[in-house]
Amino acid sequence: MVETQKKVEELKKTYLSWSLHDSDVRREGIAIGEKRGEERAKLEDARNFLLENLPEETIARCTGLPLETVQGLAENLKTKPVHAH
Repeated sequence: MVETQKKVEELKKTYLSWSLHDSDVRREGIAIGEKRGEERAKLEDARNFLLENLPEETIARCTGLPLETVQGLAENLKTKPVHAH
């Protein structure tokens, strides 16, 4: 009986450890998803600003994106036609 109780306590600790780990993994996954969403929003804002012919330096400053990223996005817009949604 004592052996069984020890085994049950051991399994409870293991379960709790896994449960806490799973919770940390979920939280980390959510944080990664939020960061990706924020980056996509910044890129979409920059794209819209470029379509309005705002200066690239202003766009970089307002969106928080690196100037090189905005310049690359501007180059992509020049080579690809813009479709209305």
